[in-house]
Amino acid sequence: MDRPTMMEALPLVMAAVALLAAVAAHVRFSSAGRSLRMLQGSFEGKTLLDAVAGYAGEVRSIESDLAALSQRQEQLFAMLGQSARNLAIVRYDAFEEMGGRLSFSAALVNDHGDGITFTSINGRTESRVYAKEIRGGGSDHTLSPEEEQAISDALSSKRKARR
Repeated sequence: MDRPTMMEALPLVMAAVALLAAVAAHVRFSSAGRSLRMLQGSFEGKTLLDAVAGYAGEVRSIESDLAALSQRQEQLFAMLGQSARNLAIVRYDAFEEMGGRLSFSAALVNDHGDGITFTSINGRTESRVYAKEIRGGGSDHTLSPEEEQAISDALSSKRKARR
């Protein structure tokens, strides 16, 4: 090729490269336009951006509700610790001549060891029932070994339930 032909061909090559660049830019621009139209399009009667903003508000509301539920759960756990929910029963023969382990001591306490014991002593001709208040795992009244065992068992069942 001689120099004048090359000088004539160079603008044609540059024009072809420019045309290819313009076609590539048009394709990219069209794709961006479709994406923009999709974002501005309608979703449940609102633009997609408005719908996303609305969902963000709903998420904030759910987060607030979840925080309130978490706080209520903590309150319920605190109340549960105060409820007398730990129970243990110790059965025994109160008298040597009596069999069948018909006598018992039962303890019903909360997580702090507060509650009550019931003791039933069964004999041949009569039965007696005693109740004693429990505070902090002990009582102002003298506790029998069976009552102490029932309280201990009830408090240890509380520990097992938490594991």
